[in-house]
Amino acid sequence: MTAAPVPLHSSDPPPLRVRDPGELVAAIPVLLGFHPRDSVVLVGTGGPSGRRIGLTLRVDLPPPGVGDDLAVVCETAADAILNGDPASVAVVVVQGGGDPAHPPRGEAATAMVAALAVVGLRAHTVVWAGGTAAGDPWACYPSVDPCGCRGAVPDPSSTPLAAAAVARGSVVRGSREELEQQVVPASRDVLARRAKERDRWTDEARTTTLAEHRTALQAALDDAAACRLMVDDALVLALSAALEEPSVRDIALAACAGPQAPAAEQLWAALARETPAPEAAEPAALLAVSALLRGDGALANIALERACRAWPGHRLALLLRQALDSGTGPVEIRRWLEETTLPRDLRREDLR
Repeated sequence: MTAAPVPLHSSDPPPLRVRDPGELVAAIPVLLGFHPRDSVVLVGTGGPSGRRIGLTLRVDLPPPGVGDDLAVVCETAADAILNGDPASVAVVVVQGGGDPAHPPRGEAATAMVAALAVVGLRAHTVVWAGGTAAGDPWACYPSVDPCGCRGAVPDPSSTPLAAAAVARGSVVRGSREELEQQVVPASRDVLARRAKERDRWTDEARTTTLAEHRTALQAALDDAAACRLMVDDALVLALSAALEEPSVRDIALAACAGPQAPAAEQLWAALARETPAPEAAEPAALLAVSALLRGDGALANIALERACRAWPGHRLALLLRQALDSGTGPVEIRRWLEETTLPRDLRREDLR
């Protein structure tokens, strides 16, 4: 086996190291934010040592026998991992029910390695895992690397990377579906009722002062912090109008990084669920900012999907997507907010 220890991407020395493929599999839920199933996971590595974890992405694993779909999935994933500018890549195929002596889905591993080679990347580790929880089996693919390495996924609490992530407040969900519940839209009837109110709240917004918009936002943040947030029609309509104003949206962005950050994240998630399209894109994009500041790329991805479904072409969401795909981390996002909140050429009137 040619895999080397891989440090966790962190600004805090000393670097944390993934010491073997089992620890790499245990790290995947931490890197993604959830336990994947039936997936191909790519972990880009690079930096000065060539071993620093960078962009990590997951794609659905097509059913066996669907060769054309598998080729497309692998080609798309190989192209996407280039956004993180990796020196090489670790490939993990997650598929339950296999035998470590004969890891399943070898054709997927081979296709992924070939697709990476086409874009000039070497797969330094190619592993099958029956799952990513403690005790799940893993094994290197003998068709790719005849090292014969195999084992059981260690308890994440025993690995330095996972322990450090938990200490930082990282949350690992049981599945991607569990994560999606944070932004699943409210019932169609509720959203349709609020959508019909657009003309009325657009007219009311014209007579609402900036001070009143700012007061409405701060009151909602205070309610979220005090665990008394009630999201009803009046709140959704008021904050949708308030976030139309560039200066109010700047206050909202600042809240993502300030002392009210947990309350802000709770508020954006609630509004992303309860606001009709296209206005739902605004709180969903703010939720992505909050998630990125915590290093929660999984939630940021889900939030940006919600934003882009609600408002295809929403510029802030697209810019955040580019930042996420390029491996932009919490330090860069925080610096961006601290320097200008938003660049002058990205004010609200330019983001629609």
